[in-house]
Amino acid sequence: MINDLLDLSKIEAGRLSLQAEPLDLGAVLRDAAESVRAQVEKRRHQLDLQAPEAPLTVHADRIRVRQILLNLLSNAIKFTNEGGRITVTARLDDGGRLARVAVTDTGIGISTEDQKKLFQEFVQLDAAASRRYEGTGLGLALSRRLVEQHGGAMGVESAAGRGSTFWFTLPVDQGGAP
Repeated sequence: MINDLLDLSKIEAGRLSLQAEPLDLGAVLRDAAESVRAQVEKRRHQLDLQAPEAPLTVHADRIRVRQILLNLLSNAIKFTNEGGRITVTARLDDGGRLARVAVTDTGIGISTEDQKKLFQEFVQLDAAASRRYEGTGLGLALSRRLVEQHGGAMGVESAAGRGSTFWFTLPVDQGGAP
């Protein structure tokens, strides 16, 4: 939590510098999926990783992209009832200029009204749910800010009781810095 707070403070002060480089997105997806494997198994979830077959290279900071993925995967694991399914996909978007990564779960879902509050710092949706599901309310806010620092966007598609898809985009590496 302290690191998340520090990262948010740096972003707000304009002092968070990214170490962007050409990055194989598939490798980062596989690494993040492996990092949460024990949590997935403990909850008896099925994790389906659909990494691109051909290398998909983005211009991004490896540590920060992994941090974003781990935030999204941790939320998917936490908000999906035991035995659920989590799918991670990556594909080209916007005519090949962007890579789109999505983490989809079969979890509790989020109402349209609550989706408006999701990316605010320290906001947890339902008071009863926030007591049931631990968290600080920083992960999504920080993830969105990190994605935006990369020149991408982040969003959600969800309905209460029907699971969620959190997605983000990153610029594809065109052989030089964007």
